[in-house]
Amino acid sequence: MIASSKIYPEKRRGIEKNVPLMLHIFFDKKRVSVFNTGFRCDIDIVKDGTMKQWDVDLQLMKRNQVNKQGQTSTTVNLKLNAIRGTVDTWAANNPNGTIDELLKELRTVAGKKEKVKVVEVETIYTLFDRFLKERKLSENRYEHYMVLKRCLERYEAHIKQPFIFDIDLYSFENYLSIEHTLRKNQKQRGTNTVIGLMSKLRSFFLWAVANGHITKNPFTKFKIEEAKYGTPYFLTIAERNHLYNFDFKKRKELAVQRDIFIFQCLVGCRVADLMRFTTANVIDGFIEYVAGKTSDENPTTIRVPLTETAKQIIERYKGGAVLLPFISETNYNLAIKEMFKISELNRSVTVLNTVTRKDEQRPLNEVASSHIARRTFVGNLYSKVQDPNIVGSLSGHVEGSRAFARYRKIDDDIKTRTINLIE
Repeated sequence: MIASSKIYPEKRRGIEKNVPLMLHIFFDKKRVSVFNTGFRCDIDIVKDGTMKQWDVDLQLMKRNQVNKQGQTSTTVNLKLNAIRGTVDTWAANNPNGTIDELLKELRTVAGKKEKVKVVEVETIYTLFDRFLKERKLSENRYEHYMVLKRCLERYEAHIKQPFIFDIDLYSFENYLSIEHTLRKNQKQRGTNTVIGLMSKLRSFFLWAVANGHITKNPFTKFKIEEAKYGTPYFLTIAERNHLYNFDFKKRKELAVQRDIFIFQCLVGCRVADLMRFTTANVIDGFIEYVAGKTSDENPTTIRVPLTETAKQIIERYKGGAVLLPFISETNYNLAIKEMFKISELNRSVTVLNTVTRKDEQRPLNEVASSHIARRTFVGNLYSKVQDPNIVGSLSGHVEGSRAFARYRKIDDDIKTRTINLIE
């Protein structure tokens, strides 16, 4: 067991004068208790942007300061160093010690006569773990929430101030937007990505309030901007068939991934669901599954009739543990770009730049990914049958999904071009 400690002014909303200095105690990097050192200081921000009496980096009072109790910084700092030193000494001599034993030592050093109450801190992270456990999310959704948790941990380290549930949402949202300037190998996040992370954080706080874990939701007065999406681009039926019939005899591994992509175009599932398919999902000529993205909120069985081409692809790869020989999602997306390039599916499409949020023209093969298969399924169905309920029952889109508004835009374009033919 490794014990460590840090001293922070107690963060109270709006209070910056005469704030208690609290010793946060960690066992193996997990906060286990908070000990009141018995000292106080002012933490209001002065002209140079720092706290008036507290040095965040040194975790001590600034020199030549006197707190409201008339204690000089020299006196306070000697005691604070003694308290922190006690943690280090105790940890070295008691590798299997308990928090109660450590607090007893601290009580003696701090000159406290009465037993200090052990504060079992429910942090945003421990509650977040409980939230994930109770929600029973799909593996893919779980990982998305873990990305958010890691962002929160890095943000707390960045501001050098622990928070329990009083997170400054404006500051955190800004951090998500600029983190690429603070960390190596961190890609710049688009606005929609930031919006998605903030929406997940809001879901956590709504759950925490609804289940009585906290009383105030910080999102009450915080508005999340609405995500902006471009008009969906997808393969026409002719382009899809061209890809399926293209000869990849010199790239047999690419031909396999091509077949999987075409199968996805014919059933419209998300890639996370595609990876889980086995022969058990094929029932009476249908592919049947519960979409992982909505399984924790509104689980609905999706049944899609298998076309002859889809059946041929299943037959071609029968005998494996899974329905189709899927590789990793990352390599699958790379293979899709490669097969588009080789088969010359490179027409120019309008895409939304996720950072600038402006339209730009890109070759189809450069922006192709697994999701274009799902859009190909939905887009071609919707151009034939403009009924979102029918298409939604096959794609798994929930009723009222905003996604269909974008496909209606495509439908309007088709109608306009058709009418222009008779001018």
